[in-house]
Amino acid sequence: MRKKALAIISMIFGIMLIVTATAGCAPTGGQTSTQQPSTGSTDTGKTETPTTTAKPVELRVEVFDRGTPGQTPVDNNYWTKWIQENFGDPNNIKVTFVPCPRSQEVDTLNVWMATGDAPDICLTYDVATVYNYYKEGGLSDLTDALNQYGAQLKQYLGDDLLSYGLYGGRQYAIIAKRVIQANTGTFIRKDWLEKLGLPVPDTTDEFYQTLKAFKEKNPGNVDKVIPYAMTHDVDYVAYGFFQTFLEDVSDKDYYVKNRLFLPGWKEGARYLNKLYNEGLISPEFPLDRDGKMRDEDVIRGYAGSYGGNYDLALRNVPGHNTNLKKNFPDAEFIPIDPFTNIYSGKHRKELYDPTGIRMIVPKTSQAKVDAVIKYLNWMADPDVLFFLQFGEEGVHHTIVDGLPMLTQVEGEKMMPSLQNIDYTLIVNGIYLADATKRIKANAFSYPGNEHLFEDSYNLAIRDGYVNPGAGLIPTDADAKYGKVLDDKELEIYAKSITAKPEEFDAVWDSLIQEYLAAGGQEVLDQRAKLWDELRGN
Repeated sequence: MRKKALAIISMIFGIMLIVTATAGCAPTGGQTSTQQPSTGSTDTGKTETPTTTAKPVELRVEVFDRGTPGQTPVDNNYWTKWIQENFGDPNNIKVTFVPCPRSQEVDTLNVWMATGDAPDICLTYDVATVYNYYKEGGLSDLTDALNQYGAQLKQYLGDDLLSYGLYGGRQYAIIAKRVIQANTGTFIRKDWLEKLGLPVPDTTDEFYQTLKAFKEKNPGNVDKVIPYAMTHDVDYVAYGFFQTFLEDVSDKDYYVKNRLFLPGWKEGARYLNKLYNEGLISPEFPLDRDGKMRDEDVIRGYAGSYGGNYDLALRNVPGHNTNLKKNFPDAEFIPIDPFTNIYSGKHRKELYDPTGIRMIVPKTSQAKVDAVIKYLNWMADPDVLFFLQFGEEGVHHTIVDGLPMLTQVEGEKMMPSLQNIDYTLIVNGIYLADATKRIKANAFSYPGNEHLFEDSYNLAIRDGYVNPGAGLIPTDADAKYGKVLDDKELEIYAKSITAKPEEFDAVWDSLIQEYLAAGGQEVLDQRAKLWDELRGN
């Protein structure tokens, strides 16, 4: 892995030298692609005209490929060209975007690092993966470059957020600002409820009775009915079923026990086993590793409800409501929040912590860290960020009530991801200081479904809480066994939920022992020790 990292650092070295040399000047509002974004403060790098004989340095930047229908290539489109013209050319840098399938983020990164092919700026949401590379000496130290060239970036992110990327008192990761902390959501076919004369379910039992009614009465008159569509990522897409049975525990226990060992979690899996054996959830959910089977079932009108990201039904990517209406004009998924905890009666749910994606630089790119920071610092310019998120006025957005409202653009100028999130690395979502305006501005990003966004968002944060261990660094055991244990956890769900009801306990208990033997016990022990050292008992 270190060899891989070395190759990448050499590459980034040249890039950074060139990036440090310059930073452009931005248009107010960033509303045209012919003007250069301003770099803001003068200590972030001065714009110089590169000599015509100097060979451009290549800066390789990872970009997620989400498979958006009709998208232009994520590594060669209107936005990548704009970045090149407004940041790369003035700094004599060739910005090269390296695609990575969004659903294979960690696996692809591991391959890159192992083969020495990692981009200069790598992305991941997985904290354990970042810490693992840090422990192995595979990451570049960004501290000095950040202090020298990242004034605007530091101001934008703030010390608290940046602290999530500190290891041993040094900056090894840049953490994006997460604007929206809403996490999971549940959606149901409104037209199916209306056909059956059923109310919107507001408790777990009401939801169960509704799923049974969907199964028995087939209100959509389709070839097959899947009352609740699921994927292999059970703990996320069916999170509410686990929350229903979760007992109150101390902050320490919540962090240390890591889901599977929380009191009540097993009962959530048992409830899903009941639903599976009654034919109420996707029969082949363990095989759906990328969510495409679920998406097809939703669009074809087979699914009566499903769970996942809080805004999944509203997005145009994949645009469940939008695409569903092409086949069933009167159909619509609406957000609901039916899961009630049997102990508190609350609709409890875990929220995202304030961190977004992690940006890391492989050790092989240590010589290029100045360039990397200058690129991110350029991105923190308000005009640059505005243009990347909202594009050209009259093309990508219009101003409504003083707020930019994105419009759907097809063809060469389309945004491959919502709000161009994959090109605005330092922020996840539209940020406005006023919370009400923030929600409204984000609602504009869901054309045709704006009326559902606020409900979806508010339901997703109702009775929400942040994991008390969110600010802690991963333990050595988390870093060492993280991927293996994540896969083992999915195996536990797949085999126990699909088991015969009378065999559920035996299957679950046996697989739990395998989990502990595969490194799980070390994780539990080290987490308990770390909590006591950093936060006390």
